Amino acid sequence: MEYYYTPKKNIDISGKSLFIDGDFEYRHLAKVLRKKPGDSIDVTDGELNIYRCEITDISKEQIRCNIKQIETDLYEPDKRIHLYIAPLKNLDRYEFAVEKAVELGVYSVTPVITERTINKSIFNETKLNRLHRISISAMGQSQRCFLPKINNIIKFDDLLDSTMSNKNRIVMYEFSEKDAKFVYDDSSRDVFLLIGPEGGFSEVEVDRLKNSGWQAGSLGERKLRAETAAVVAVFEILNCN
Repeated sequence: MEYYYTPKKNIDISGKSLFIDGDFEYRHLAKVLRKKPGDSIDVTDGELNIYRCEITDISKEQIRCNIKQIETDLYEPDKRIHLYIAPLKNLDRYEFAVEKAVELGVYSVTPVITERTINKSIFNETKLNRLHRISISAMGQSQRCFLPKINNIIKFDDLLDSTMSNKNRIVMYEFSEKDAKFVYDDSSRDVFLLIGPEGGFSEVEVDRLKNSGWQAGSLGERKLRAETAAVVAVFEILNCN
């Protein structure tokens, strides 16, 4: 059974009740799945809590539930992967990368403009909201109880900020002689993982990243699409021991 999302402000712990509203989760439950009073559903607040619920009422705007049991999710990854990924020419492929990265367990996603980014103005508020909805759906489908944050788009130079001093800053670069899993440093829980657009990063960009503390890693001999590289890199880092 997949999990459904409602923010913590919609949950009354003392009253043992919660409600689900909005076009996204409400519509899916009420209009697509045609849930009815008496049905059981599992709800998460995206903050590691699971609420085992029974639907008590479905109105035109809300689904109200009684909370039968509250549990805390203990299965989030030990590593917190902050995924930085350049916009792709095909937005569907970008959405695929975000969806699968969330299912696997990333902690946050940040679009970043690079030298070879083609769609440099695509991420307006509407597109970011869509990525947020995709993140919610992927969280529920994979039975995660943590909702990764979708950050506003940043510029490449923001990656060179000296405040990003974490040892685990890895840029995926196909010409690197080191495999990504051997670049990973297990002394830090947070991992900053950077994926470029179609065409990858320029040599100048890679040099600037290295000079500011980023390390380059590859995913082997195959030349992967950017969205494939993002999914494989996240999986590989999450499974590094």
